Amino acid sequence: MTAPRSRFTLRAAIALSALVLAQPALAADFQIDNLRIEFGPLVVTAPQAAVKGSPLDREAFLALFNASSGESAAQRMGRLTAAEITAPQLSYELTFGSDKQITTYRDIRFSNIRDGKIGRAEAPSGTFKAVGGSGPMNGTIAQSSFEDFDLRQTARIFTEKAEAGADAPMTVLLGRLDQGAQAFDMGPRGKIAVGRTSARALAAKPGPTPLGEVVAQLLSEADKLDTSIADPKAEMSPAEKEASKRLGLSILSLFETVDYGSGEMRDIAMTLPVPPDATKPNQKAAGPQNVDLKMARIAYGEDTPAKSGVAIEGMQFSGAGAKGTIDSISSSGFSFGSMLKALQEDLTKPEAELTDIDWRRYVPTIGTIRLAGLSVDAPPVLPTGQPIKISLGTFELTAGEQLNGIPTSLALTIDKLVTPITEGSGNPAARDMIAMGIRSLDLSAKLDLAWEAARNELAIRQISIGGANLARLEASATLGNVTKDLFSSDTALAQVAALGATARGLNAKLENFGLVEKLIANEARKAGRKPEEMRQQYAMIASLGLSAILGPSDAAKALTAAVSRFAAKPGTLTVEASAKSASGLGLADVITITDPTEILEKIDVKATAQ
Repeated sequence: MTAPRSRFTLRAAIALSALVLAQPALAADFQIDNLRIEFGPLVVTAPQAAVKGSPLDREAFLALFNASSGESAAQRMGRLTAAEITAPQLSYELTFGSDKQITTYRDIRFSNIRDGKIGRAEAPSGTFKAVGGSGPMNGTIAQSSFEDFDLRQTARIFTEKAEAGADAPMTVLLGRLDQGAQAFDMGPRGKIAVGRTSARALAAKPGPTPLGEVVAQLLSEADKLDTSIADPKAEMSPAEKEASKRLGLSILSLFETVDYGSGEMRDIAMTLPVPPDATKPNQKAAGPQNVDLKMARIAYGEDTPAKSGVAIEGMQFSGAGAKGTIDSISSSGFSFGSMLKALQEDLTKPEAELTDIDWRRYVPTIGTIRLAGLSVDAPPVLPTGQPIKISLGTFELTAGEQLNGIPTSLALTIDKLVTPITEGSGNPAARDMIAMGIRSLDLSAKLDLAWEAARNELAIRQISIGGANLARLEASATLGNVTKDLFSSDTALAQVAALGATARGLNAKLENFGLVEKLIANEARKAGRKPEEMRQQYAMIASLGLSAILGPSDAAKALTAAVSRFAAKPGTLTVEASAKSASGLGLADVITITDPTEILEKIDVKATAQ
């Protein structure tokens, strides 16, 4: 009858043992007074800190932050374990050059700390203060928190370098950061406020130089950098040049070893003073003017509409009597990778070889740049003029794969660029447009071209430019014998390749939406004649003049007839031209022509007017 009781007792003992083993051995609670931890230029201080649930006693806990133990920083941080660490006040003091920044958090709490990883940290408020040569700054910080901060891996990156030939994967250092409202007062330099900030998946890997050394070198060189900027003519010694090269290489390596993940900032507001123009007495007497800048959102990485790159949304700016808005500015696919590689290669070369640098190697990967919804209102240029209003619907530039910095494909769109026509004494064209009733231009344009390596062709898919209610010109063409040498860094070789290109075909279309009628009416007004008389005269000039210029060939006749019909009744003029030779029409074919009309014998032309 005792067997069941024995089994129960055994199970209870096993469960109790498992529970004990699962908890940190001899978990301790203790208090640390006047805590001070130094990480080179960064000093962390706390008047009082309470540690709960740590397997270490007070002395062993403090030893984790003592580099004299002989263990690496990563090894020491890997043993940091506690249920909770709290401090009524915790300050981070960073010194670089003559500047010092102090960030202080109130009632900070770290929880779920295990094996060098902090599960969560939060503080209800904080302050920021900066003093030194860059000028004073004071700020306030609202609720702050972060999750999954890997102290052990962070210590590795700051104190260790990558093994030779090894390519370690990126490791997430910070899982998530959430920052409440921040406000910074820079005194005479203005004010900055940020509503909310969040970040995710900040990752890094060890680089060729420990990050701590890079930061220390950069901070120690801060004063020298200020001096060199103040006196650009100051000569650097050979040792200083070499030190500058090494620092440059270390900084460049950061771009390859840090991945900023994704995040956003919301409700950014800045008030920045702009000094008056000394050459303008009125501005000088008025003193500095403020420029106000607001942005609804700045996002990067996965938080952008394109899921990569950077985006700025909801921008507003005002100052000096002008104001404007931009719905969005974004960049995706942009990369400094090729440029950084070229810089790293050149910085390892002797100084004598730097005079022969191919600067095209420094062109970054462009990707796509887009701006939408620009609107600007500015004061009139002339005292008696009207306020100026400029707007732009869309600007977008996409560059394809690049060879030696040159894109092999390019797409450009400009949509609804609206700009006023401002009359001036030295601008007769503006006077004519105003006389024609054109007070503003609403312009759009497109460019789409690509190099096809397999066929050695440059396809100009579309070139168009036009104005709303005026006219639009569209064209496309194909160039043959365009070899890879066109993108060569050897200028002579690229020129030879360009000269060897041949034109195979061209299509062009001109559409009139009222511009021709306005031009004829304006010329008739100047000549004191009727618009119908001027239209008939232009049609006759087109017919007789082009016949005399172009000659009697079939191509000339077709082109003359179409242009004359378009002048008589402006609508749509279409021209299609193709080289009779399968290889196309080259520059050599054009140079050897003595009579311009001979070129029409080398091409087939179709022209219509509707």
